[in-house]
Amino acid sequence: MKATTQTVLHITPHFGGGVGAVLLGYLERAGRNGRYAHKALCLDYANGKALEAARRTGFDLAERMAENPRATMRAIGDADIVLVHWWNHPLLYDLLVRQSLPPARIIMWSHISGFHPPYVFTPPLLRYPDIFVFTTPLSLDTPEARYAEESLRHRFRTIWSTSGVEEARSVRPREHEGFRVGYVGTVDYCKLHPNFLTLCGEVKIPGVHFVVCGGPYEAVLRKEAEDLGIGDRFTFTGQIDNVTDYLCTLDVFGYPLAPTHYGTCDQALAEAMAAGIPPVVMSNGMERYMVEDRVTGMVARDENAYCRAIEELYEKPELHRSLSSRGRMAASRKFSLTRMASEWERVFEEAAQLEKRGREWTGARKGNNVSGADVFLESLGTYGEDFRESLEADGEEERWDHDGRISALARSSYNWTSETRGTVHHYHFFFSEDLHLRHWAGLMRPGQPSRQEGAH
Repeated sequence: MKATTQTVLHITPHFGGGVGAVLLGYLERAGRNGRYAHKALCLDYANGKALEAARRTGFDLAERMAENPRATMRAIGDADIVLVHWWNHPLLYDLLVRQSLPPARIIMWSHISGFHPPYVFTPPLLRYPDIFVFTTPLSLDTPEARYAEESLRHRFRTIWSTSGVEEARSVRPREHEGFRVGYVGTVDYCKLHPNFLTLCGEVKIPGVHFVVCGGPYEAVLRKEAEDLGIGDRFTFTGQIDNVTDYLCTLDVFGYPLAPTHYGTCDQALAEAMAAGIPPVVMSNGMERYMVEDRVTGMVARDENAYCRAIEELYEKPELHRSLSSRGRMAASRKFSLTRMASEWERVFEEAAQLEKRGREWTGARKGNNVSGADVFLESLGTYGEDFRESLEADGEEERWDHDGRISALARSSYNWTSETRGTVHHYHFFFSEDLHLRHWAGLMRPGQPSRQEGAH
């Protein structure tokens, strides 16, 4: 007897970037398996690459569905399994916090590590699905996951996130001049180490050259490098279409990320390893899970060690060859798309045995009457106390005190200053009429006055 095909509905804030690449790779691979029919629903946009892939491979893809809530609810109710690709995005939290969902079997797959606000887990979020899947074991060490009640911990699973490294495995070195150190990924200090340029400038290798691929702020870094007098050491490519065109000309993958970055299982790092390019990384949680020091790459304990590690790989060709070979083998095994697809099948089989049930947010602020500021606060949980106290402040003096704390947050970490990635600026973009969000966004912009009329 032929098994019944079940429908898996993927809900994602948008379809593009790194998460989009992972989902595209998975959907193209999963389309060969007749057990599940996959559909994708974007609350915001789907980029051109995703739309073309949907046409080519035949999976259903609907975009800008936040504008069509009835159709969204109907799709959720009709699906056998709903897989929510989660990160802190205003449209996704708008759906979770403000809406009551029809009976469904819901899985959430986190695409952030969860350690640094505003990219954090909260108890209501972890309680929401039937199964919560982390992209890295690192996330199990967040306070919210570690101290969750036992009934919740039984629902936690881990599946490495990858769009596959098969193409990167075919990369072979191409002759080039000098010693080239490459970076591929988000060019933004919310991801990059804040001293990235200084670190590159302190690497003492004759003729070393740094290739930086990605955006959106490559022009800013180019200007900063010129101001530091090291502009001739760099090539900034902006966004690239084919990473293998650059990987084949690199000697080292220099990947110093910010201590508070949001990454979990980094696709660019996985591809570099699979291509046989030894990575040099900082000793952050994600990187320690992905790179084994002096086995598949170099893990630097501090900034000085980072520079010395690159120099050592230049000075010791035998070490370079060893890390290249072992890194290629480890990445091919660990970050395989086939392996990820197989692990997802097991989770789908588990979810299919559950009864469908309706959902409501269990946080303090919920329902279709709450404000955009309330939705933002729910996304932060206990990390949003300064904003909550500002919202509830009684009197001008108390408000000024909280305003100062909120302004200080923007100075404490690049995580709070991004125009996207769950910051107050991101929420204000989608809830533009919310006066509290407008006020907080003003406080967190450099050079802006510490007070805006009408916010309270």
